[in-house]
Amino acid sequence: MADYNEQVNLLWDEWIAETGQKSGDPGDFTDWAYTSRRLLPRPQDIKQILRRQVTQALRQAKRFDADGGFTYRAKQCVMLFEGGKATKHYFDTDTGGTSNLRQKSVKQRREAVAHHVYRGVCDVERMNKAFPDDPQLNFFQDFTDDVAELRALEIQEGEDDVDEA
Repeated sequence: MADYNEQVNLLWDEWIAETGQKSGDPGDFTDWAYTSRRLLPRPQDIKQILRRQVTQALRQAKRFDADGGFTYRAKQCVMLFEGGKATKHYFDTDTGGTSNLRQKSVKQRREAVAHHVYRGVCDVERMNKAFPDDPQLNFFQDFTDDVAELRALEIQEGEDDVDEA
């Protein structure tokens, strides 16, 4: 019997073949799989769904730094290992955590970004190999301009909000 991830991937391939699409929206897939009763939540998934919703709310909580003119996450996450088991702990950016937790959180965030960049580079390399006759894709790894552009945009949006008030 296929494990859950294999089951999802097999059903995804079946759905893509059935619809004739080259790509698909997971929401549309989930509607199809759930409605046809081919994919249902496992009983233990209900707690996981609730946990995911809670962590999403914590990750999305933002505050505004008036001096810097930018928003930041109000809650930070850090992965801790307790008794050999990995658990995520959240703390308030302004009032919580410890120096050690804040350092671990920043280090883990940087490692996650580096991992995402590496995956992006590998994916682009693979797509360029798979489609050599198409225009070749680039994955620029210097994000300095992106950070400056996002900061300027956020400052501009903050000024627009003040003008509207």
